Amino acid sequence: MSDSTPATVFPLSAPSVHDDGDIMPTWVRPGPLREDQVPRSMEVERRLTNRALAAWQGAPDNSIAAALSPFFDHSVVVRDPAGRAIIESVGGPVSARFGLVAGLALLRDPGLSEELEAACELVALQPMPIPFEASVNDPMGAQMLVRGLALPLPEGGDPAAPVQIVLSWREVLSKSAARRLRAELASAFAEVKRLPPLADPFPRRTDATSRANVFGRTKISE
Repeated sequence: MSDSTPATVFPLSAPSVHDDGDIMPTWVRPGPLREDQVPRSMEVERRLTNRALAAWQGAPDNSIAAALSPFFDHSVVVRDPAGRAIIESVGGPVSARFGLVAGLALLRDPGLSEELEAACELVALQPMPIPFEASVNDPMGAQMLVRGLALPLPEGGDPAAPVQIVLSWREVLSKSAARRLRAELASAFAEVKRLPPLADPFPRRTDATSRANVFGRTKISE
């Protein structure tokens, strides 16, 4: 995991048990989650990964990849997840932001690549959705809060031949970046011309316009 903040993995479901006590095979996809089974962070935020999870759960076994195609731009597809972990394809925004390239293997270098490889290994051990959250640094040096959901894609009898990982992220300012931003804002505001003060629409009465004076001027003499 990355040095900054290790990823947190929330297992979404466990293998179900029949009445006779036999455990169902791990490659059987779990059914739709009840509200109390969904981690609170996922339930409240309703982000891209939640929609991908719903699409994965609702798709037939032979068309899971097609059901997840709308999420490709924010996805990484990894083949041989428990072995070489080769990036088969990667969405444009993910590649541009994190420097991942199709055809290369995931590395255990600190960063997003390490998080993705760990998620793939967990999916290979138990083919089920594996969500994770991590704090990593992108190639441009910005700190990113990344949320991912690793989804197994059955192929040729293998329940997780490739793994599709849907990602969403948010940039977090470091202390040095926050200082630079404050300095830039202060400099920008210093160049803004001050506007002249506005006249008070409700000025206070002076002695000349006091109530008694006004009353005396406007009193009709008999």
